[in-house]
Amino acid sequence: MKIVLASPHFPPRFVAGVEQYTLRIARELRRLGHEVEIVCIESISEGSLPPRALTETYDGFAVHRLSFDLSQAPDSFEWRYRNPELGYWFKQYLKRTSPDILHVQSGYLLGGTVLEGGLELGLPVVLTLHDYWFPCPYHTLLRRNGSVCSGVVPVARCVWCLLSEKRRYRLPDRALKGIPGKVFTELSRSNIIAGLLGIRPALAKVIDRQKYLHEVIGKTSFVISPSRFLTRKIQDCGFRPKRMDCLPSGLEDRFTHLSSSRTVSNRFRIGYMGQIEPHKGIDVLLEAFLGLQKRWPSCHLYIHGKLPESPYGRHLLRKGGNHPSITFAGPYQNAEIAKVLSNLDVVVVPSIWPEIRPVVIFEAQAFGIPVVASRAGELPALIEDGRNGLLFEPGSAQELGEKLQHLAEDPALLKTLRDGISPVPAVREEVSTLLSIYRSLLP
Repeated sequence: MKIVLASPHFPPRFVAGVEQYTLRIARELRRLGHEVEIVCIESISEGSLPPRALTETYDGFAVHRLSFDLSQAPDSFEWRYRNPELGYWFKQYLKRTSPDILHVQSGYLLGGTVLEGGLELGLPVVLTLHDYWFPCPYHTLLRRNGSVCSGVVPVARCVWCLLSEKRRYRLPDRALKGIPGKVFTELSRSNIIAGLLGIRPALAKVIDRQKYLHEVIGKTSFVISPSRFLTRKIQDCGFRPKRMDCLPSGLEDRFTHLSSSRTVSNRFRIGYMGQIEPHKGIDVLLEAFLGLQKRWPSCHLYIHGKLPESPYGRHLLRKGGNHPSITFAGPYQNAEIAKVLSNLDVVVVPSIWPEIRPVVIFEAQAFGIPVVASRAGELPALIEDGRNGLLFEPGSAQELGEKLQHLAEDPALLKTLRDGISPVPAVREEVSTLLSIYRSLLP
């Protein structure tokens, strides 16, 4: 088959979970004899509104990197989910290349018109959900005050999140633990008050987004979710795909057979690996570690990931940048995972958003390293507390610190958790099922 994989981003500049997933399945599909091309978004702030494509080769794949400038759009909010210029480019590209399958990764940056372009040409279109972008413009279900949305929420609740991009709304909402947002949402139920507040246009925009994306998912040939938790969330938010199934992601063979040997150290080495953003909870880990280090000085924290040039990045540096037992190790390449893991005793996933299926858990487990994770989203289904890792309440630096102290003080517990790690899932099994889905959609 000839398969086009559309992804929000793609390596080497971007190396987060969706990008690595796209590369993994592309490699496995190629190994099985299929032809794969990749289309990704390189920039949404360069060039003009019509996308400009730079085609190059990466890892032997033809990669079409698109750049356009959303700031020139007549309505940047709408064009983030319904970009007619992007949809036109994709439709023309698909006409030229005539693939058998279009497989889209998330809706983030791509929007609904990419899916529509394939469907209008009569192509089977598969969508893999990697986040909550379809029900949530911020794709995390995490409100600006740090609380998590659940189920279907009033449209005004989404409007408040959009307003909370501005400090004058965000700061009072955080200080008063979400009360301003609740009051705003309740008052906005009245059409008269909504008019007085001047938010009717904003309400209409959010309603249009919801309606349009519900229709797009309803027309998509097949929707894949990598976790049961995400499947339930999407359905709870009112999305009704024609065909949908859960397909957990796996690792390449070179990761499923990682060596379990680690460097020897007289220090207890704690690691974080991945994206550094507020919803990942690295500030919670820093606070927990600083408390732990006072009680247990022979420990060290390594934070692996690209530190953003943002208020959050600067906050993390102020909190731990000058601490002798904290190392901001910077980003790492996929090929360096074994080297990174060889210097760690435990990996922490301190997320405060409802995590879906972070690949770092399986990478750590493949190396025989226990994971300490928050009880957020799918994480409790991946970590069995006391058997192959430990769990703590999201956002609780105190409980996380206690869990880490138990591990630092009790080598027997660390060994028990290592022994409880099961074999990790393989991408070969995942792609075998994926191919069955592809073939079921062909004429």
